[in-house]
Amino acid sequence: MKLGLSAKLQVKLSKVFWVTLLWTIFGVLEVLYIHVLSFDFPSFKALATYSFQDLLLANLIAVFIGGMIAGCILVFILRGRFRNSSFMMSVFLNTLILFLILLVVIGIGTGIYNSYQLNIPFFSHQTFIRVIKSFLSYFFLSKLILWLIIIFITNLFLDVNDKYGAGVLRQLIMGKYHHPREEERIFMFLDMKGSTGIAERIGHIKFFELLHDFFRDITDPILFTNGSIYQYIGDEVIIVWKIPTGVKNANCIRCFYNIRETISRNSAEYMEKYGVIPDFKAGIHCGKVTIGEMGVLKRDIVFSGDVLNTTARIQSMCNEFGVKLLMSKRLLDKIGMAPNRIDTKKIGNISLKGKKKKVVLYTIEEEQTRV
Repeated sequence: MKLGLSAKLQVKLSKVFWVTLLWTIFGVLEVLYIHVLSFDFPSFKALATYSFQDLLLANLIAVFIGGMIAGCILVFILRGRFRNSSFMMSVFLNTLILFLILLVVIGIGTGIYNSYQLNIPFFSHQTFIRVIKSFLSYFFLSKLILWLIIIFITNLFLDVNDKYGAGVLRQLIMGKYHHPREEERIFMFLDMKGSTGIAERIGHIKFFELLHDFFRDITDPILFTNGSIYQYIGDEVIIVWKIPTGVKNANCIRCFYNIRETISRNSAEYMEKYGVIPDFKAGIHCGKVTIGEMGVLKRDIVFSGDVLNTTARIQSMCNEFGVKLLMSKRLLDKIGMAPNRIDTKKIGNISLKGKKKKVVLYTIEEEQTRV
């Protein structure tokens, strides 16, 4: 079950949109600063050609285009390049690279402008001197420092958003779950198989590195199916979707097979580094949960409800039935068969440990897992 290119593209384009929006807002604030608060540059406002409307329009166009270009560079080129680095080092390197690109673009633009205004060749000593003087002016340096901060904030926003999951940061800032509320969610409990034996064989430090690589590799398949990582618990990860995004294109099921495809694609690297290819099993279920902010020193959005216990029990039954994926009938009813043709195999009406009510479980026919 391969995830379509359009779905991956939608996730990436949504990040580009937020970068563009963020830059556009900063661009408007910058114009307001120049117009209202910048008393250090009275000569600028005294220019006969000065017009607040023209300045606002020009700046909006510039930052909108710049935001789209920067967003595309960050999302399509730089994202994940420094995933093995520390959080702050990743933010720093992405900021530095984007800032250097900005300097080059501004330098070229300033050179073209001066070459046109003075009617001199672009590759001339005079043009070079004019560009250097522009770069060293107080007004220009203040703008560069401002945009260096904006680039840093942009990278920080994207990295924190990846860390906490799509939308979680926004929800914390807006206080959406400051008061507990009840909502429906889809949960996947995904667990590495045979982790105890692997840890004993390769050592606990090496096993920790294996887990790190495994969780790194499964991140993109989760993000590209619009899922969020709720928690890491030892060798297990809990993934969550809102109902509309989880059932769309059977995202919650496709996620499992895209993770499997990613691990298979990196199997040679795992064998070379650890002598083992990580295998895993998963249970998927949906239902109502209570959602709210929890904690003081470490504030987080927490889910509470029977659906989490049930999903954990479903996942624990995979070994008993010799399958790698189990789903509840309730989940499949949410998804529906059409237009996503999924051939399922009924496991049965199963009693789960600690549950009085039986749950109807299904798996996917293995020959259909490549559709």
